Amino acid sequence: MMQLSEIIEQQIAADTRRGFQTSFGSDRERQDQLMRDLVGLVGEVGEFADLLKKVGLVFSTPDYKGPTLADAEPQLRSELADVAIYLFRLSVILNGDLEDDIIKKMKTNDLRYQYLEK
Repeated sequence: MMQLSEIIEQQIAADTRRGFQTSFGSDRERQDQLMRDLVGLVGEVGEFADLLKKVGLVFSTPDYKGPTLADAEPQLRSELADVAIYLFRLSVILNGDLEDDIIKKMKTNDLRYQYLEK
């Protein structure tokens, strides 16, 4: 299995081959791409939320003919994968190391929420 850093590297290489901007000459260009990718991220989160809403309506609304959670799982996972790809792009544009940033944040959260552990 690949490490997260390898997955990100492969995605950014694919983006570059496909003509998506992955390097920038100015902060203005970076900021513009951050905004475009943020809109893409929010759109993918919205698609996830919309499908999950329809699954919820099956439980809460009699006679609603929507997808079951089991039926929706593949598409929900696909939307989450799209979300991850946008997160990869945003992190790279910010010169981040998402794998390292996640580990650091997990450590911060361990300290912040240790009082909740049983």
